[in-house]
Amino acid sequence: MKTLPQHVMIDVSAYDSELVDGRLQATDGRLVSELVRLVTEGDGVAVCHGVAKTLTRHGLDVGKEQDAAVARDYLESLFRAFGERVDVDRFSPVAMDYDRIAGMDVDGYNKNTHFTPNGDHTTEREFLTTKCVHFDAATPFIGNIYGPNTNIAGGTPMVCDTRAYCQERGVTPADLLELMPHSFNVAVKEEHAEPVLSGYAAAVDADLSADLVMVVLLNEVDGGLAHAGSEPRPADPARPARRPIRHLEYQFAEDVELAKWYRHYQLAIPQPSLQVPDEAARERYHRGIDPVGAGQ
Repeated sequence: MKTLPQHVMIDVSAYDSELVDGRLQATDGRLVSELVRLVTEGDGVAVCHGVAKTLTRHGLDVGKEQDAAVARDYLESLFRAFGERVDVDRFSPVAMDYDRIAGMDVDGYNKNTHFTPNGDHTTEREFLTTKCVHFDAATPFIGNIYGPNTNIAGGTPMVCDTRAYCQERGVTPADLLELMPHSFNVAVKEEHAEPVLSGYAAAVDADLSADLVMVVLLNEVDGGLAHAGSEPRPADPARPARRPIRHLEYQFAEDVELAKWYRHYQLAIPQPSLQVPDEAARERYHRGIDPVGAGQ
């Protein structure tokens, strides 16, 4: 399986941190500076890892849920600090009134209920995470915090260099995309997803049963990178399985902003179903892809 290059990996345990009133925080700006450099000036992706080692240094244990929660909050604080450093307008091809960074916790294996990414303008619904090659809608940057998983095999995060694919194949961003029946996300069409996965995708190399990672992406379709996930399944079918993800994205208050983004990419405004998708849609968008490089 092809994996992301080491130069996009940031070992957070190599940077100083302190535990204050139960919260981990970076002691200087060097880690966030590296995050900004890699995502906005480099490959469009950075992966923060080494979180379990950082917890151990402070007497915490990634295997305890309360300590894993401390780690998620720490990684989220890094993404929010990243947001304070970046001029988001430079990376958005349409003027958008982004007014916040929002986070939401989901299960990347089981069905989520009463889910909404933005209560200002979307209705609560049942939700399965998207695992085909896709972009999250109307957010130029995202941070996805994965792990630690419980009884999960597979579920590996993948990063897809659609920027290079479009440049080399002469594909426009609008031609790359299609709407999904159960999500505000936009999927890469199947005709493009197969060559993207075979030649332009790489997996995040991490043991997500024993650690957490945060994948930060330049997520804008025009000039950014798509992402996906391999199929998660219970390692032991007789035991409960869980694949925690904290998703971080830019948001706005008015739904007119969302409409502007879809129109820019020549898409209609989606009307996602309030129930989990039928089997065909689940297979196409939510099951998970084969591991990158499988069978090669």
